[in-house]
Amino acid sequence: MLSLYKGSTTFYIINCSPILESFITMVIFPCSMEKEVLEEFGLSHAEAVIYLALLHLGPSKTGALINKTKLQSSTVYHVLGSLVEKGIVSYIFHGKIKYFQTANPEAFLSFLEEKKRKFHEILPFLKQTEQAHEQKQSARVYEGMNGMKTAFGDVLSTMKRGEEYYFFQLSKEDLMNEQAVLFLRNYHLKRSEKGIKVKGLAIRQARPLMAWIYKLPHTQVRYLSEFTPTGLVIYKNKVIQLDWKNIPTAFVIESVSVADSYRKFFEQKWKQAKG
Repeated sequence: MLSLYKGSTTFYIINCSPILESFITMVIFPCSMEKEVLEEFGLSHAEAVIYLALLHLGPSKTGALINKTKLQSSTVYHVLGSLVEKGIVSYIFHGKIKYFQTANPEAFLSFLEEKKRKFHEILPFLKQTEQAHEQKQSARVYEGMNGMKTAFGDVLSTMKRGEEYYFFQLSKEDLMNEQAVLFLRNYHLKRSEKGIKVKGLAIRQARPLMAWIYKLPHTQVRYLSEFTPTGLVIYKNKVIQLDWKNIPTAFVIESVSVADSYRKFFEQKWKQAKG
């Protein structure tokens, strides 16, 4: 249950999705809602400005919106039509005068779901186009935490329940990085829940920390006394090289021969390692 306070009034919203909760919070507290957030939800700059103005004003004539936003009248008329078409603004007539108003927050959620549905319609075409050019693009670099999420998100999205992949532990320096350790723990919780199997190799000195990160279902870790490659993930026909120094970076190599080479090396070392 979400509890919100405005003045002396308490609002209770029960059984809302996280997206709807955040949106309702912004609606009840319009002063704290910035247009950049609405733009992230898919509105243009002008649409966000007018939507915010309607939240402040309530049911309004176009003239009031023009005065409030300082936008050109032609822009206001055009954007109102766009917002009505999206289903997040409606209008009523008082006599012959049209008043515009924001729709129920659930309508905004429906708008987002429609955008998601349309994207899924073209997703097969996008993937087909990518596959047609995949031989030209054999290496990618992802930087920052969002880049790391993208790189590891590909593992979760391309592998099915019961499939297995391999990894070599991070370097000693990277294992001292709290951000890296927490990221890997959270990622492997999701991976384990999906039923994707993983085998990992690490040096014996890293056993306590490795146990904290990887003591999960569908997870096996073995230990070696000698040095091994560090920060490597081998799955499908891809290899991820991880570097958490300075800016977290994932170097993704897509190559059947490279992935097979690392996979064979891992399997050889796996036979020598101990649990």
